[in-house]
Amino acid sequence: MSGPVNDWLNFVQRMARNPRAIGAITPSSPALAEAMAAQVDFSMPGRVLELGPGTGAVTKALIRRGMGPEKVVAIERDPTFARMLRARFAGLDVVEGDASDSARMKELGPFNAIISSLPLLNFPKHERVALVRELLRLLPPGAPFVQYSYGVKAPLPRSADIRVTLANRVWRNLPPARIWIFQSRVADDAPAVREREQVG
Repeated sequence: MSGPVNDWLNFVQRMARNPRAIGAITPSSPALAEAMAAQVDFSMPGRVLELGPGTGAVTKALIRRGMGPEKVVAIERDPTFARMLRARFAGLDVVEGDASDSARMKELGPFNAIISSLPLLNFPKHERVALVRELLRLLPPGAPFVQYSYGVKAPLPRSADIRVTLANRVWRNLPPARIWIFQSRVADDAPAVREREQVG
């Protein structure tokens, strides 16, 4: 058995063992994966840091849009998912580790974007803010940290140093998801969470 059904079974098994770490009931849909990948500017120098790639739905979308697998660094905590990613994407740099290990990730850069499937809403607000703030240090000012969530509100609160933008709503996903962009603020940014409406 292979393909989407096998991915779903693997995903459910891992979620049952550690629901706080997985945070979803199914792998990301192709529509969500494509919408996430669309937020990355492929013309920028550097690599893309992918956090929590799972079965590789977003990885596949990045490659399908023209990004070479060697330009993606996938940080995956689950050994089964990590093995799956290596088998599926020749040349992909898969690192078994934790997304909070920013010092280790810094050595793998430079990066032009972060694309994340981490279950941020499963963690206390102060932990989310601290993690995103630390990871944004890996990016040039203004470069995007792309994150999806199932909540109506942004995963991060209003902040003086992080700009939060709603980039897209994706209805063709179970459950429907929102895509958020986090960026380090520049001096003239207004200190408010702003939304940019798009139909997804």
